[in-house]
Amino acid sequence: MKKIILILIVIILSSGCTFINDLEVKDIISKMVTSKVETTNVYRLGYKYFLPKGMRIINHFGSNEVLSHNQNNYFMYVDYVSYYNKIKKDYEKKDNIYLSDTINYGDKFGYVEIKNTANDKYFVEIMYNYAKMEVIVDRNELKESIGYIMSILSSIEYQDIVLKSLMGEDALSSNEVTYDIFETAKTESDYLEIIEEYGEYKEDEENVDPDFIRR
Repeated sequence: MKKIILILIVIILSSGCTFINDLEVKDIISKMVTSKVETTNVYRLGYKYFLPKGMRIINHFGSNEVLSHNQNNYFMYVDYVSYYNKIKKDYEKKDNIYLSDTINYGDKFGYVEIKNTANDKYFVEIMYNYAKMEVIVDRNELKESIGYIMSILSSIEYQDIVLKSLMGEDALSSNEVTYDIFETAKTESDYLEIIEEYGEYKEDEENVDPDFIRR
């Protein structure tokens, strides 16, 4: 039943249906974390995840990815080192932003922060399942973007055997951008710098990640 719920939400997102806009942000997150899809279609060294239809990968460098949907660029960082070491830190809610809340389901945890930006958009930052995604979107795209983010973060599966081998080597390459997923962004400036450097959107087939495999 939970698998069916998640598949339906993904279909709703892909079809542009307004049903998701009738839900509160917390309800969208709750439905996504309590659902599970068995399908994965993106495979990386040490982990894999499900990329919803309608999204595309425009850059991949180490544990960092830039994804795109409706010309909005999403930055994702997967912290498999913290996952492997089972690091956990508490999140303190904030009162002076649009939304600040914890995410907890079973042994998975995280947080969501949504802030108004200077240009009247929303900066969305969600950490869950030892990965973080960030995006800046218009108000009418806010709930849809959260649905996409949570469908990806909830689907991440780590490959412990591979990670054990990686931990015996250099955990992260010297040219890889690293982040503290437990530290929230002070402003959206870091995100904008990353997108400008790695995630320039161009609508052509050359932008498709060559390492991406969809099954």
